[in-house]
Formats: sequence, C-alpha cells, structure tokens
Amino acid sequence: MEKPNVVVIGYGFAGRCFHAYLVGLTSGLNLYGIATSRSEARDQIQRDLGVKTFRHFDEVLADPAVDLVVLATPNDLHAPHAIQAMAAGKHVVTDKPMCLSMAEADQMIAASQAHDRLFSVFQNRRWDGDFLAVKDALAQGLLGDPFLLEMFWGQYGPPRGWRSTAQHGGGKFFDLGAHLVDQALQLIDAPLTKVYASFHSGDPLSIDVESHALAVLHFANGVEARVETSSLAGKAKPRWYVLGTEGALVKEGVDPQEKAMIAGDIDAAEEAPEHYARLYRPAEETIMETAPGRWRSYYENIADALAGRAALAVTAQSVRQTMVAIEAARLSAAEQRPVAPEEVG
Repeated sequence: MEKPNVVVIGYGFAGRCFHAYLVGLTSGLNLYGIATSRSEARDQIQRDLGVKTFRHFDEVLADPAVDLVVLATPNDLHAPHAIQAMAAGKHVVTDKPMCLSMAEADQMIAASQAHDRLFSVFQNRRWDGDFLAVKDALAQGLLGDPFLLEMFWGQYGPPRGWRSTAQHGGGKFFDLGAHLVDQALQLIDAPLTKVYASFHSGDPLSIDVESHALAVLHFANGVEARVETSSLAGKAKPRWYVLGTEGALVKEGVDPQEKAMIAGDIDAAEEAPEHYARLYRPAEETIMETAPGRWRSYYENIADALAGRAALAVTAQSVRQTMVAIEAARLSAAEQRPVAPEEVG
C-alpha cells in the first residue's frame, strides 16, 4: 500500500485538535479528507487544511480512494460505524472508549477478522509522559514490589455537549476513565480478578451521567488499582499515587501535550517542574524529571502497521480487556457488589 489515505469522521474537539492534527503530522499517512455535517466547518476545513470534505459517512465509504477512517464521533456511534466501515473494506481507528458494551466490542473484533481490516483504538495516553515515568519506575524496581496504584482525573464542572448524556455514552468515567483503566492494565502484569465500583450521581450539576466514580481493580498478584474520575472535584488529588514495599511515588498534573497541541505545536509541550514525579523512600526524596510523552507515536505505528513494518501497538484485543474492566465497574456500581471479569467478558 502506498501512503494510506485517511478520513477523519467528525470535526468537533477530538476530530479537529487530536485526530486531524496528529494524522497531518504523520509522514506515513495522508490526511485525505474530513467528514462533518456542519457546512461552516467544511468551509473552514477547505480554507485551513485544503483537504476533501464529506457531508455524510456513506460518502466516505463509497470513495474507493479512502483506506482508513478515524471515528471521532460520539461514543454510541463507534461500533455501528466501525462495523460498517470494515465491511466496506476500510481500516478503522476509533476514538476511546472503544464502544458502549462487551457485545459491541466483540462484534467489532469479529468484523475486523472477517474482513481482514486493521482495527485499533486511540489509547494515546499509553504515550503520556507521566504514565511512562511510572512504568519506568516500576520496571526499575524503585518502589520494590508495588501493591497500590491510585489514579485520579477530575475537576469541578459538568461535561459539555454529548459527553453529558448517557444516551451517547457520556460521563467522565467512560471518557477519561477509559484511559486510566487502560493504563492500569498496561502497568499490572497479572490477570484482573475482581472489580468493585461506586458511582455518585445526585449532584448540583444537573447531568444524567455519573458525577463522581471510583473503581477498584484487584489483580491476581495482589496489586490493587483505584481509578477515580470526578466532575465534582473542587480540589484535585495527585494524578498518580503509587505505593510499593520500598517506597512511594507521587505525581501531580497531567501530560502537557494536549495544551500544546491545541495551541498548534505539540512538540513545544513542556511540563512544569512542580509537576515532576517525586519518589519517597526511607529518609530520601528524589525528584524525577518527566521525559516527554509522544502522542505522535500512535499514528506513526498505525502507518507502520499498515505498511507491514511493525506490529500494531494498540490492538483491539488489548482494549477489549479495558472494556471488560469498565463494564464490570458499571455492573458493580449498579448492583453494589464485586464483579468478576468472567461475568461480563
């Protein structure tokens, strides 16, 4: 395959600032077009990017020049659009979360296999600087044997647009929690054995999705990961709090790539020194400067995988495990009991 032609479906925040931008930076991919129903957005795209525009998803699938579609759409559209695109012979990347349920996840994977199409999910935060710092600290054994990971993302204020509605798969746990759960599963090399979760909904924000969520993931090696998201956090907790038998790691702040990307230069991302990770060991505190993250790597790997130069970094099967944990958490919160992975996946 020559340089694959890519069409981004949707031109909201994710389509504009994440996918179209990162695809445009990837030398092994060609940003061929963008699909959006908004006429003013199509005018802007043609003016600013000079790429083809489409009004409808079906027009994209009917274009034989399109090799890969990127779904930057509301979460409830990921599964039907991905399955339809793969049946039309297109490779597919979906934004996270992968879909709304395990049934949809399995249908998407089956479509990928049946039509021999690449299928991946945009878990770009596997390339966050803070995640890579924690991963490196654990790999070096700086904490001894880890037994507790606390991961938090929150602020005060309701989600906007379709992300505030359950019908479209909104809510911060489903949105940002998809990243945190995925990161936990990448860090802990043991099977997930049990999930317990509690969601808080009655709040002054007047939204129909959860406003605060805590999911506790238990693993076969005894490690516990606590994933917490909130729209009611007047004061944020540390992004990471990791305990091991020989020390603790605390990390404030979030990866700076998003802010730099929105400003138009992701490579200018620079973390504030006060957000560097701190390693606490008996009678010792060490500041660990965070190496830059690199979201570019996600789409560079997609290009290499399509060209046969590399294995796919974010496989659908790996993200299926994230969906198992998410669905177990949602069932646990609804029924107020621990849930085993085999109950949902």
